[in-house]
Amino acid sequence: MNLATPTRLIVALAGCALAMLLNTGSAIGQPSTTPSTPISTPPPGSGGTGDEVVQTQWGPLGPADRDFMNRVKQAGLWEKPAGDKGKAKRADQPKIQEACKHLIEGHTLLDNVVNRAGVLLGHTLPTEATDEQKGWLAEMDAANGDEFDAVFANRLRTAHGKVYAYAAQIRAGTKNELIRILSTQAMITVFDHMKVLEETGRVDFAGLESPQPLAPPTNSTGAPDASGDQQADASANPTDGVIPTVPEGTKFTRTAEQGVFGDNNGVFFGAIAVLALALVGMRFISRSKKTRRKSRSF
Repeated sequence: MNLATPTRLIVALAGCALAMLLNTGSAIGQPSTTPSTPISTPPPGSGGTGDEVVQTQWGPLGPADRDFMNRVKQAGLWEKPAGDKGKAKRADQPKIQEACKHLIEGHTLLDNVVNRAGVLLGHTLPTEATDEQKGWLAEMDAANGDEFDAVFANRLRTAHGKVYAYAAQIRAGTKNELIRILSTQAMITVFDHMKVLEETGRVDFAGLESPQPLAPPTNSTGAPDASGDQQADASANPTDGVIPTVPEGTKFTRTAEQGVFGDNNGVFFGAIAVLALALVGMRFISRSKKTRRKSRSF
């Protein structure tokens, strides 16, 4: 190609710059194939049993961590089928349908997270729901119409309230990075499910287990602190008004908010700027040529 003319030179330079930007954007948008910290996958069943604490590259894995993974997995094993039942039985109820959609999508995501955590931590997850959970599904099978709505909303809302509190407890105390990620995502998902279940209008709040106040803190003498009630009120609901987000840059993230063009907004607008400058340059050169031609005609 002849690069002697200024117009062609500008177009060629703009093309090179654009290609570099898009290539950079492509690299940014894809997960790294060569992580800085090598990840080793332990053999299945090596994550420990009972009260054993196993050391992993993400921190110690203890009995509560394993129990939490099991509960998250089993939640999906009965709540996704519950969502399927609601979709089939109550197709004419938009709020039930919306709750079912959230249940299925939310636990599909959580399944991906807990399955990956189980592999990386060497923990074998359960493959069946508990007998109690199977009993709840049997209740839904036997119910129809408004009765189904009541069983569906209340069984699921009660279970979500308990697991939300447990997820918060695990998140607050676990020493394992992957369990922190899992528990954070569980809190996001479970909180969302509680809201859509409540929006069905079928939750019996009077039947929920009442929360208990926190024990008052003690001062240096061991006596209760006079300001304990106020402090307990302030800390009783630490997530009020705040929806936790999964840490960025992990293998389990689902970005809560992304730009119109994903994570590459800066790259996209940079490419647009390069093209705009190229067009301005070409316009300037075109006008210069016309001016020279006019001057020659005189």
